[in-house]
Amino acid sequence: MGIWAAFADKHGGIWGTSRHALTVGFAATMVFAIGPRILPHFAGVYSIFSKRPMFVSLLLLQTGCTLRVCSEPLAYEGIASFAWKTLPVSGILELGGVLVFAVNIALTMLAGKSAFAHADGSRQTISTA
Repeated sequence: MGIWAAFADKHGGIWGTSRHALTVGFAATMVFAIGPRILPHFAGVYSIFSKRPMFVSLLLLQTGCTLRVCSEPLAYEGIASFAWKTLPVSGILELGGVLVFAVNIALTMLAGKSAFAHADGSRQTISTA
């Protein structure tokens, strides 16, 4: 996309697409895929609240990102005017994915089973000495 943008980008649509594909398409997807498995352990919680919201958040994020990456060059470069109508939809889908991810992590932290709890309900203490 960078090569395409260097030669054909006139109004910023191709550069914007390449940035969005890198930040949302790669970085945010990596956080959404790995975060629910790692973040609970940092807080001492045994596992994620539910795996379904993990899938839903990734699905919404990737659907929104795909719509954005496909429609942004068309809209900004003046190739197809209908693409302007898909840009807000892509943003809503991505924001929905972020909200589902955040709610799942919040529920994990609030209602998760402690990784340090014993079967009888008592907590294990960790000695640093």
